[in-house]
Amino acid sequence: MATPSKVVHVPDPEPGAYNPNRLAGKLLQSQALHLREALIKHMTELAAVISVDPRSLKTEGDFGNYAKKATAILHTHAAVSSGR
Repeated sequence: MATPSKVVHVPDPEPGAYNPNRLAGKLLQSQALHLREALIKHMTELAAVISVDPRSLKTEGDFGNYAKKATAILHTHAAVSSGR
């Protein structure tokens, strides 16, 4: 049985806490670098799946492995784009 995902509720910031014109601090700059690294890793995983020619899949196992990798990427994007 799969363990349900734990949702962490983050309170909304106080009104006026966000200032789009304020210079970004070291924490935000560091977070941006980590996000970039995560995106690069994601692109590498995506490139590996895209590089497979679906016509080369010969067995149900081949297709199953391909579908598992492809749907894992698609489900991740669906969760992000739907606001989950």
